[in-house]
Amino acid sequence: MRDIFEPRQEPARSIYKAFQAEAEKRNERTLDEWMEAEKDAVHREAVFQAQRLGMQAPSMQQVADAERYARGSVDYGSKWAYGVVEPMRESK
Repeated sequence: MRDIFEPRQEPARSIYKAFQAEAEKRNERTLDEWMEAEKDAVHREAVFQAQRLGMQAPSMQQVADAERYARGSVDYGSKWAYGVVEPMRESK
């Protein structure tokens, strides 16, 4: 079944998938543990994608800011991914 919220273009797609893979482990962790693990996974993938695509790597603070902005949205994961991509587009 297709995920209607999954971004279609890189790097948002890979960042979204990294978040989704980490989110599957939520039941195994406390709230604080899974929130940190998801931020770490998103940051790690964003840095990897930035290097791969010649973009600006986002800081952990930018990842956290994008997550806060996306919180509560029905499209939380994709909004977070797009929010992370925004500072990556700034000139390197």
